[in-house]
Amino acid sequence: MDRENYLTYTAAQLKGRRLRMARALTGFSRQEFYEKIGIATSTIDTWESGRVELTEKSAIRVCSALRKLGIYCTSEWLLGGSGAPPRLMDELEKSVFLPNGGWNIEDEFAKTQKTKRTVQFIDRNMRRELSFFTNLHKDAIFHIVEEDFLNSRFKIGDCVAGIEEGINSLVGKVIIGVRGNGETMLCKLVSFSGTTCQIFLNKDKKDSSCEFVKAAEVIWHRICK
Repeated sequence: MDRENYLTYTAAQLKGRRLRMARALTGFSRQEFYEKIGIATSTIDTWESGRVELTEKSAIRVCSALRKLGIYCTSEWLLGGSGAPPRLMDELEKSVFLPNGGWNIEDEFAKTQKTKRTVQFIDRNMRRELSFFTNLHKDAIFHIVEEDFLNSRFKIGDCVAGIEEGINSLVGKVIIGVRGNGETMLCKLVSFSGTTCQIFLNKDKKDSSCEFVKAAEVIWHRICK
């Protein structure tokens, strides 16, 4: 039991250090940070010290607040240290996050034959983050989850994205596959031969086969609130 408590505390401390690093980029003290984004100084202190572990919901809130201050930071990095560390956004990146930026998600869904019902799954913050991802990576592929997948890791309404790769390099990975008609599908690629992909959808369905014109490993995942 002591060892488990120690590991939990250490994880909380590491998250706190990463949060301090992100806050340092703003140049604000905890009090100034509170005045800018409305998160109480006592709350920030407990997170940064590791006395209270930063949760996924709180990390998303912090990242959203940091973006308003011109800092790009992901919840994946705050929570687990994965991906690039936080950094100052340039003017182009800032413009992408404006509510009336140049990238229109409704137009993009129309191109990929998504329905208006699906568009409504995406909240404002998710739209901005997806906009940033697709502008940063010109070969980006995204998908809105329409049924639970892989033992509840992905839920209905979640948004996933990745960068296009050769399909033969994606065997064994969770991917977003794109069919010839532009329809996207979230699945695990079991095998690939010629143009045929053997895929796994979820525990309640048997493996099936289909053809994808392109695919990407899921490297970006946002949870529907």
